[in-house]
Amino acid sequence: MAEVPAIAQDEVQVWCARVDDAAVKAAVGLLNEEEQARMERMRLGIARHEFVVGRAMLRVLAGAATACGPREVTIGVGEHGKPRVEGVEFSVAHSHGLVVLALCLEAAVGVDVEWVEREIEALEIARSTFAQGEAKRIEQAAEGAERAGAFFAVWTRKEALVKVHGQGLTIPLESFEVPEADAEQAVELVVKGESQWFYVRGLDVGEGFAGALAVGVERLKLRKVELAGESLVKMLSV
Repeated sequence: MAEVPAIAQDEVQVWCARVDDAAVKAAVGLLNEEEQARMERMRLGIARHEFVVGRAMLRVLAGAATACGPREVTIGVGEHGKPRVEGVEFSVAHSHGLVVLALCLEAAVGVDVEWVEREIEALEIARSTFAQGEAKRIEQAAEGAERAGAFFAVWTRKEALVKVHGQGLTIPLESFEVPEADAEQAVELVVKGESQWFYVRGLDVGEGFAGALAVGVERLKLRKVELAGESLVKMLSV
């Protein structure tokens, strides 16, 4: 097993991993019976592989953060169905073979990643789902790759924010507007009359992908670790 760096109180760790067959093979042995049963119910394909590797990474990293073995990590379900591990905050996202996992000791986190090199009715979805100012930004972007990039920049920031809040897509996406800047920015979410501020930034997760990270407190340091091939297998070989 590769050594896992401790999470400092003033940082967020973001782990990015590219899924392959060797990683899946190494990861399966870390899943408990319930997770393996869930895996068997899933259709063979990349989504199943992403689940297996993502859950195994969570077990390894949460175990390191809470001083227990990966197989001893208890992954429960909190309010609104959000997975939780006592002693560490985390968020997992995956798309097109890329798994991204964020962990923090000090504050709630939310992460999202999307593969951008695909056809999507960006303007139509933006007009029906996003805040008015965001939809205007999508409309002003040139059709094609520029518009898709603008769309997914908004989408991933919104997803990261509703994840860090904890209520997910029960929060109407048109009820708040996200910034364009990649640098950390404050965003207010008002849900059922209760106001909360979160801090969102763009996240570089590799060519062909858009990513975003949201946290519950500002100015936490970001430590990003990229894994692929042997380095990922080594981490999962416990």
